[in-house]
Amino acid sequence: MKPSVVSAAALAVALLSSAARAGTLTVPGQYATPCAAIAAAQPNDEIDVSGGPYTDSCEINTAGVTLKGVGGQPKIDLSGTNHPADYKGIYVISADDVRVENLELTGAHIDDSEGGNGAALRITGHGVVVHGCNIHDNQNGVLAAPLTDGGTITIEYTELSHNGMGDECDQSGCTHNVYISKNSSTIRYDKTIFQFNWSHDISTDTTKDKGHLFKSRSRETDVLYNRITGQQGGDSYEVDVPNGGLAIIVGNMIEKGPNADNSILVAYGEEGIDNTDKRIFVVSNTMVNDFTGGTFIDVASGGTLTAHDNIFVGPGTPSSTGALSSDNMSGTDPMLVDQAGFDYHLKAGSPAIGKAVPPGSADAFSLVPVFEYVHPLGATPRAANSDLGAFEYGTVVSDAGVPPGDGGSAKDGGSTGNDAGPTADGGTTDDSSSGCGCGVAGSRERPGVLALAIAALALMGARRRTKR
Repeated sequence: MKPSVVSAAALAVALLSSAARAGTLTVPGQYATPCAAIAAAQPNDEIDVSGGPYTDSCEINTAGVTLKGVGGQPKIDLSGTNHPADYKGIYVISADDVRVENLELTGAHIDDSEGGNGAALRITGHGVVVHGCNIHDNQNGVLAAPLTDGGTITIEYTELSHNGMGDECDQSGCTHNVYISKNSSTIRYDKTIFQFNWSHDISTDTTKDKGHLFKSRSRETDVLYNRITGQQGGDSYEVDVPNGGLAIIVGNMIEKGPNADNSILVAYGEEGIDNTDKRIFVVSNTMVNDFTGGTFIDVASGGTLTAHDNIFVGPGTPSSTGALSSDNMSGTDPMLVDQAGFDYHLKAGSPAIGKAVPPGSADAFSLVPVFEYVHPLGATPRAANSDLGAFEYGTVVSDAGVPPGDGGSAKDGGSTGNDAGPTADGGTTDDSSSGCGCGVAGSRERPGVLALAIAALALMGARRRTKR
């Protein structure tokens, strides 16, 4: 039975009243450490953390709490101890709707006798958002599995690197930059959203099992507009969806490094498809294999692959399912701006220009790419959908949707400033000789999805007006 209007209104008043009661706690100032503030927090409070580094570790059991770095990016460093909270992680998040924003999280590790899988963030709650963080040199970066069925988890505008240091795993590995797991075939997240991130460089320690750059067992997994690059690490799969489910992989640059531990870039269902949905959609990605060979998209028996407008560069078979449609490019030089420097924009005259086809949709989700990843950890609306790969030739990197230089957060939707401009051949400028333009990842607040969506809707409206 549907709730009455009176009860819905009462609920709305209660929610507004709760939001009005939420306060801001400061570290340092009111509290000496983040965990002291977390222990005192009430539902929906914001904890503003500055200074540091801090070495405390604790559970977050209060719903709606925002733990936010301000005045730079505070560092939480557990490298000096093998006793993170509950022998699990720097922050063990069991509450729902918790947000962790603009923090550097490093050093989480536990002894092999305790599992060897300490995480920066160990998550069992629903609706958790990880935004604008730098998560590195932990046994796991983000390790999540819900205690009750359903819900979502979102990771966005976050750098994850050099995690995967555990060695208590089988050859498939169990310590990763990101691992969204399950508690059983019936208890898992409904959806994982992984967008506008940079995941790279799993540990090169040859005595350890090699991990994945991203792994999800959710019923739906959306991998959108990321840079997922093995680089010099000992990466296993770049993207792993081991139990199937609806997988939507759009607009990413994906690279397997020369020191990889296996030869598959995107794996689907390799541990057995136990999700009801068995479909994977791979659209408008640029995938580069710098390993000796392999398979770009490996789909287990029973899975159904739809692939459009992708670019495959390097040795290997595009798909384990057989020949892909002709709008996917392989075996042809797409003329990338600087492949060795990880700039996968198209040069003028690229054979990928003008070859895209309408990719359709996955149920109600349009597969038309509307953003492009901007390094580091940003995004801009995609100007059109006429070219293959993750980047439209000639896209202008404007203020809209680009990480702000000194203000604007996901909460207020602001975005100003930009440190990347278009080059003459359609790429973006880079202030790093290595081509990564790294800067201090996660050190600036990131625009929210709402701000990007508004920009994209305006762009789509302009396209429609032009066509009339």
